[in-house]
Amino acid sequence: MKTKVIVINGNGGTGKDSFIDFCSEFVPNIHRISTVDFVKRIAYSCGWDGTKTPENRKFLSDLKDLLEEWGNVPNKKVEEYIDYLDKAKTPQILFIHAREPKNIQYYKDKYNATTILVLNGNVEQVTSNHADLGVYDYTYDFVIDNNGDLEQLKESAKTFMEALK
Repeated sequence: MKTKVIVINGNGGTGKDSFIDFCSEFVPNIHRISTVDFVKRIAYSCGWDGTKTPENRKFLSDLKDLLEEWGNVPNKKVEEYIDYLDKAKTPQILFIHAREPKNIQYYKDKYNATTILVLNGNVEQVTSNHADLGVYDYTYDFVIDNNGDLEQLKESAKTFMEALK
């Protein structure tokens, strides 16, 4: 079974995970992964405490860059998860949190991914690293405006899932 891949992006705190949660209310078999999940596991083993200060965000971004340069490790870990989901007998949907335009395009090219940007004007953009700075440097298939309340975000999720079918 082929997994439907969706790349989701937006500044921290814009409501990306809430959007995914709402999507899962309308369609079964929704999963999520981030291109930095494996990077975070390594960072924890190095003593990172899980906080997302500007310095720590830069550390994670730099570590991800090194792992990509060394062997494309973060993307390979995501691909392993996609391969696992592809073995399911029912259709699966995977939301991939990815920041950098090169990563977004990678999944667009390899998996024909749908791309989403979640905007929230109440959230300040993080500028401590190139990954966070590049959030707007891509032309997304869908833009979700999350400047309203949770009911509006839920309605956006429903509309998106209907459009995806």
